[in-house]
Amino acid sequence: MRTLIFYAALVLLGYLIGRFTAPKERTTVVYKPAARSREGSAGTEVAEVDAEIEAAIRSGRKIDAIRLYRETYGTDLKSAKEAVEALQSRLGE
Repeated sequence: MRTLIFYAALVLLGYLIGRFTAPKERTTVVYKPAARSREGSAGTEVAEVDAEIEAAIRSGRKIDAIRLYRETYGTDLKSAKEAVEALQSRLGE
């Protein structure tokens, strides 16, 4: 019986330590494009740039697609790379 109580106390202690030492903010970042007008930073339509991004992905120019994505949506490199890779997987290539 003592062993059972001892293990239950260890589990409770581990839970409490984990609960109070966990980061307060969520560490998972989900990409949500910023609300923008239908024009990109260079004055071109976003739909046109999205078509260019898709064309770059289809032709194997992933770096160009990432660069276009960053310029259009104003994101950092990591977010742009993840978004382009997600688009690439949706396109099935």
